[in-house]
Amino acid sequence: MENNYLLSPDRELTEEENKLIWKKPKSHVESSAEFRICQEVKRNWTRGEMKISNILLEGDAGSGKTQLAKALSADFGLPYSKVTCFADMDKSDILGSILPVLSDEDSDSKVVEYKYYPSEIVRAYENGWLLEIQEPTVIRDAAVLMALNSALEPDGSINLPTRIVKRHPDFLVVITTNRGYNGCRPLNEALRDRVQHSEKMDLPEIEVMMKRASIKTNCSDENLLETFAKTIIELDKTAKANAIKGVAGMRSYFYWIDAVLQGSQAVEALYHKVIYKISTDEEEIKILENSLSEKGLLKELERKFSPSGNTNGQVMEIHTEGDDSDADDFSLKESDKAAVALKKSSDSEGAASFTSESSTKSEESDTKDQDGKAIYHELKDDEKNAEIKERKKKFRKQLNKEARESVKSTPHEDIALIVHRPEATMDHYSEYNKIVSELMPVIKELQRKTEPLLEHEVSVDFGKNRLYGTKFQAEKISSQDYRYFSQKRPPNEDPSLVVALRIDQSASMKAFGRLDAAKKAAISVYEFCEACNIPVLIYGDTADRSPRERMSIYSYIDCQEVDLNDKYSLMTIQALSNNRDGMALHILAEKLIKMPQSNKLLISISDGQPKAMPDYTGKLAIDDMKETIGQYKRKGITFLAAAIGQDKETISDIYGQEHCLDISDLSQLPVQLIRIISRFL
Repeated sequence: MENNYLLSPDRELTEEENKLIWKKPKSHVESSAEFRICQEVKRNWTRGEMKISNILLEGDAGSGKTQLAKALSADFGLPYSKVTCFADMDKSDILGSILPVLSDEDSDSKVVEYKYYPSEIVRAYENGWLLEIQEPTVIRDAAVLMALNSALEPDGSINLPTRIVKRHPDFLVVITTNRGYNGCRPLNEALRDRVQHSEKMDLPEIEVMMKRASIKTNCSDENLLETFAKTIIELDKTAKANAIKGVAGMRSYFYWIDAVLQGSQAVEALYHKVIYKISTDEEEIKILENSLSEKGLLKELERKFSPSGNTNGQVMEIHTEGDDSDADDFSLKESDKAAVALKKSSDSEGAASFTSESSTKSEESDTKDQDGKAIYHELKDDEKNAEIKERKKKFRKQLNKEARESVKSTPHEDIALIVHRPEATMDHYSEYNKIVSELMPVIKELQRKTEPLLEHEVSVDFGKNRLYGTKFQAEKISSQDYRYFSQKRPPNEDPSLVVALRIDQSASMKAFGRLDAAKKAAISVYEFCEACNIPVLIYGDTADRSPRERMSIYSYIDCQEVDLNDKYSLMTIQALSNNRDGMALHILAEKLIKMPQSNKLLISISDGQPKAMPDYTGKLAIDDMKETIGQYKRKGITFLAAAIGQDKETISDIYGQEHCLDISDLSQLPVQLIRIISRFL
């Protein structure tokens, strides 16, 4: 078959280069992204400054980034090469290294020569190959990739220790990177700007998934291929919506189908080939199961693709929640019940549940004395001191001033605004301690899992006396040990995260236990951040309490003055009146911008659309929120919305689907939020 996308059909390649051109397997099916890139590159290849030669593929694992990069090698007729980046990469890995070697002339000689060895990047650059640069976002030293900036210019060059290399006219670079995974950093802005074509890589179209799987696994059952593909897509969508870091990709799809073709039960294989790759966390698995149950996919898989059989002696069950009115449609014989059993229920041996009696008892010692009586933490005497009261008064005035200044030159400039600092009572102390005793087991478990992420190297200097590196130490020549180089150690990796939690205190939060869920979420976020030394802001807001107070802001926790915080004030959170979300987000975002931490996370708990008097509603209010979120996203703030009410679709549209958590089960809100925070460390 004739290849219409060859970029240099008259170019003569060496035998080695011909071997490097990727050969498409039978299982490869051209995706819309591949077709689009080929069209764009071919169309612009001879257009001088408009030539497309730097491509970015950004997406989740298993979305086909590397497969697409290899396919482009075959489409364009260019030798394929790749370099996989790693955390401690330095410039020598980009440019190559000068290494000491024994003289070739006399094998018995002890004379040492120094020889330059080019990196794979340099080889592809000067020979005109297609180079895939995998995961550059994991590199800890952002300055390393700056070495590529000039190289990626259309007429760029690389300064090597021995010579200057010009960019080959056929050199094409494909940068493939994951989307916000642990250990990843934002792609260098200067490097991103030099990209002429970008693709957001998600799972392929369902038809493409089916075709690839059919060829790869020799499966001819279209019903199976389609149902499995829908399941993978639903799991991937649910994982993203709930900030579950694992992914359901094409590899999982292929192996799942293959396992079923070899005789495994469909639902059982689903766990081992797909779900457990996404997560093995009990709560996250339950979220995934509920999503599949709501779509009817679990029942369809069990009915059509799982013959009855045993489960290797494990008695397990599928977790399903909600209305089971259609249970008659899925009746099972007694002998088939084991076939549905897949995962231990929360009350079986070895399962973890943060509401379990044993877990609660193990933590009661934090809030009870030896006789089992509750310990009530009395207000400290010094809090009654006039000096403390004066500091609180001054801080409240400062917060009011900052809030008013932050909304200047915005549509909210003329809105009457008051910032409050609520005070707790003894009843609030008791209520707080009761809730903490229930939540603490899960908070401590997530803290334990997070602690390894908080241990980082702090060295920023050069490691000396190396056999090779990036700096030559002339003073070491006399030592005769050949350790004449130094190499930069990893930069400062101290965790740098600040979290802001915004709680919608509109009247509708009274319904369906939403306010109680928000309180528990606030307590969980505070206790977790406090334990991990993460600066945190917890604010609430409502609108239209009075003409004098058109916007009310409640500052419960503010890391500006940690010793003035009263965590028990979180129990004073109430459902009050309307909500002017855009103004609240603007005020909190401005506070985050002034914080020194590099990672800034703003989480909003809301149950409805923005609505305030006289006309802050509908499209006007939604557009204001979108503009505010977009403005501060560009300044480095990450927004997440926990949608807990009836307007989930609208909230998802405002924040973006990938930044919206659909919390169907309010009891999961606290653990979901602290799990999300831990992933930003």
